[in-house]
Amino acid sequence: MKHRGLQIVCTPMLVVALMILTFLVGPASGSASASPVEVLYLAQPQASKASLATYDVNPVTGVAVKVGATITVPSSSVAPVSIGTNHVIYVWNGTEVWTYVTNSEGVPNKLPSQHLNFGFGYTVNTFLANPNGKFAYAAQTWFDSRFNANAEIVLFTIDQSTGKLSNTNKVVARYGPDGITTLGPFTFGKRGSKLYAVFDVFGAHVCSVGYDYYPVNQTNGQLGSLIGSVGYDCESAGGVAVSDETTASAQACCGVGITRVATGQSISCGPAMQTFCGDWAFWLSLDPGGQNLFFADRNTSQISIGHMDWTNSTVVLSPSTIPGAPPLYFSPDSKLVYAVNATDIAIYALQSSSGKLTASTSLPRSGNVSVATATLH
Repeated sequence: MKHRGLQIVCTPMLVVALMILTFLVGPASGSASASPVEVLYLAQPQASKASLATYDVNPVTGVAVKVGATITVPSSSVAPVSIGTNHVIYVWNGTEVWTYVTNSEGVPNKLPSQHLNFGFGYTVNTFLANPNGKFAYAAQTWFDSRFNANAEIVLFTIDQSTGKLSNTNKVVARYGPDGITTLGPFTFGKRGSKLYAVFDVFGAHVCSVGYDYYPVNQTNGQLGSLIGSVGYDCESAGGVAVSDETTASAQACCGVGITRVATGQSISCGPAMQTFCGDWAFWLSLDPGGQNLFFADRNTSQISIGHMDWTNSTVVLSPSTIPGAPPLYFSPDSKLVYAVNATDIAIYALQSSSGKLTASTSLPRSGNVSVATATLH
């Protein structure tokens, strides 16, 4: 069923997110390019504040080494999210945002270089930055007195030499009021040309979940009209995933449908092609490059990995699996996969050309933890 709408994301007032943003830095004349640094950020509540620790991760072995000092951020709940390849971090909550400069290893300075109050009429539910390093967006989402979903997205510009934010106070997207559909959370793909949002239709006798997106003008940051992308009927168990290159949708009745965005080429993966395609999906995920499908399987309690072979319009089963069905995070260059388990964070080196996991290690964890990743230059 075609929906219209924006999802309201009901997040706590003090939900905070960390955005790792990359800025374009020209290489010195005649110098060799430095090797990228894979960074993992772990945030944990500490009484009324939160700690943020930085790890550099070897992309071949998966070994994570803590670097720099752990810093304290001014909220008890931190939800880090990363975008980009260079050295600024934005830490935000529902009412304000802090800018931190980081060093070559990704370690943030102890003190922020900027502190901004949003000053909006509603709490900010999502703050994120475009991978091109020019623009950031703050989304306010709320229900009105008639329980209709509403939202506004406000544009910020970024000084590419300092990382500092400027609030343009321009509303670049409005949604609602809508009585049956919510939209969010919001994410970017690798290129930043589409601002994705999860939609959730919850009307009587109707249930569907998926992704829509706003086209992004990379010159001025303006957003186009909301466009439908991919979804599934949530009355039948399934899952959905999206990247700039690939979309995927699974339903227990019908297997997995996979589409190559650039050409419209599709693969229909049923149990005759791969056994897991006929199983009951807990959720789906795609690596940032859109080459590999991660299928969290309720039947086997593991995550299967299928590599897309577009030449032969088929899914090739990877020999690797991930135990359980933990949430996954990826390095922006698809070289590392992080699985957040109950007592540890499993780190896997990914061969994106085949979906094979070539090495694995783990970091112990205790209590709540939020994760962000970055690939810095």
